[in-house]
Amino acid sequence: MSAPVRFFMAELTGTYTIMDGAEEAGRLEVFPQGGYLRMRAFCRPAGKTLMRLAGEGPGGLVSLGVLTPAEGGWGLDRRFSPAELQKLGLTALWGCRILRREPEDWRPEPDAGRLFRDPLMRRLCASVPDALIRCGAGELQLAFPMEGAFPLLPVFCLGSVRRLEGKPYLVFAVREGEPGIISGEAGQTNPG
Repeated sequence: MSAPVRFFMAELTGTYTIMDGAEEAGRLEVFPQGGYLRMRAFCRPAGKTLMRLAGEGPGGLVSLGVLTPAEGGWGLDRRFSPAELQKLGLTALWGCRILRREPEDWRPEPDAGRLFRDPLMRRLCASVPDALIRCGAGELQLAFPMEGAFPLLPVFCLGSVRRLEGKPYLVFAVREGEPGIISGEAGQTNPG
C-alpha cells in the first residue's frame, strides 16, 4: 500500500458521533482492515422509517449504506476500499448523520457554522438561531430564517426563498464546505 493511501486511511480512522437532526443517536467506528476501511455503526434514532447513514466530508453528504435492525437499535457494517471512498468524495470525514426517506425532512441544525470552511462563514452561521438542514436532491441543503436582521449577506444571492414551518427561509446548498445554488434552481425563487 502506497504512502498516500496509508495517510488517507489514517485520516478517516476514528470514532464519530452519529447525529439524528440535533440529537446524538450513536457511534460510527472506522478502522483499517487489510487494504480496506471498515465502518461499523450502531445507533438508536427516533422512528422506524427507512434510514441511511451518511458521512459528511469534502464531497458533501455521502451515503454509507442503509441502517438495518441490530440488537435493540440500528446498525451498519461495511468495508470500503480507498478507491471507492475517493470516488465518492469521502477523503475526510467531518461527521455523520442519519438520512430519512421523507423529501421534506428538515431538521434543526444547532451549529450550522461547522459545515463551512471559511472562518467568516463559520462565525456568521454559528450564531443563526432556528437553522434547518436536510439532504435533498443528492446534496446538503441549509435553510436560514429570514425574520429580523439577516447576517448572511454573502449567501443571499445564492439562495431561494421558501416557506418552511410557516416562515420564510433562505435555502441554499453546501458543497465541500462552501455555499452554493441548489442544483436545478439557478435563477429561481419560490416565495410560496
